[in-house]
This record gives sequence, structure tokens and C-alpha cells, in this order.
Amino acid sequence: MGDMDAALRRVVDRTPYYAVRIGAAAGGRPAADLRRPDVTTALIGEMGRRIGTDEARVAVSTLFLGYAARLWCLALGTAQLTGRSLDLAPETLGWSSAAGTLTLHCPAPSPGGTPAEEVVDRQLTPLVEAWSRWIAPGALWGNAASAVRGAGIVLGAPATPLIEQALAHPLLADRLEPVTHRRRSCCLFYRARAGGYCGDCSLTPH
Repeated sequence: MGDMDAALRRVVDRTPYYAVRIGAAAGGRPAADLRRPDVTTALIGEMGRRIGTDEARVAVSTLFLGYAARLWCLALGTAQLTGRSLDLAPETLGWSSAAGTLTLHCPAPSPGGTPAEEVVDRQLTPLVEAWSRWIAPGALWGNAASAVRGAGIVLGAPATPLIEQALAHPLLADRLEPVTHRRRSCCLFYRARAGGYCGDCSLTPH
């Protein structure tokens, strides 16, 4: 078992919410397929039914936030253990969906670049471009920044330097208030029947 394989398994054991199927039989569809309009439309329907909304932008935002949170936890967690992020190439990382909740599939864990390179540059930038037909890009990048902070809570104080480095990426910088870490945009989850206001919500009183 390689170092990255072992590191990924440690991260998954520590954070079962971010379940990942690892190994040659992991299966799943390539993450690149998430950019396909027909795939996204089907996932919007699944998520909308799950959270109780007919608004595509609310379902897309919720779907994106969950996906970004999973990516960040894996990228930051493996970087914390090995010094490099797990390779998150959209062509090889797989996924499957159950009622809009995405499970990731990693057939052959290998080292990649920095967490921001793997998550922002390789995964989220093309996804934001594809999903901007349903929701403003700024809302999605706000979700991405919020997900970094969420991963930091899961991974603990030792991950703080990696969190700060990730948030320094030009597409994430200034998405959160510098002291309170409150968002400067809204994820829209409050508009769903199952929704509410997030801990870093821009709409709640300071």
C-alpha cells in the first residue's frame, strides 16, 4: 500500500461523513461528467426532491457545497499527512449519487499538487463554468471558500496553515470576512423546505 493510499484511508476513517470508495473496484462515473448538462439536470432533480425545492439554483448550490466539502477534506487531509494533496484529476476521480449525495471513488490514490491546485484549479473551476447556467459563479465560489473552513473544523488546528494557503487562492480570497469568516454571499439553503441558515451565513445578524 502506497503512502497516499494509506493517508487517504486515514482521512476517511477520521471523517466518515466524507466516505470514499478506494481501490480498483471503486467504480463510479468520472468527475468530469458532472459538467454535462444532462448529468447536472438529473442531480438537480435528486437534490431538489431531497431538500424540498423547485429552484434549480438552490439545488445546484447545495450540491456544489457538498461536493466541494468532500474534495477539500480529502485534499487538505492528505496534504496534512503527506505534504501533498491526493490527485483529484476529474478524469480519474469517480463519483456516484444517492438522492443527490455524492460518494467519491478513488481507484488508485496518488500524490498530486497543492490542495488549491487540485480542488480549485482542476475540479471546481471547470465545474463553476459549467454550472453557471443555473447560478451565479460568485455564489459557488463563496460555497467553495466556506467549505474550506468547514474542512478545517473537521481536521483541527494542525490544518490551519493549509486552510490559510487554500483561502489565499485568487478565486477564494475575499469570499469570507477576514475576522469572523462570515460569507459575503449566500448559499441559498434557507430557501429549501429542509433548509435553514448556516453558521457563517451572510444573512443572519452580526
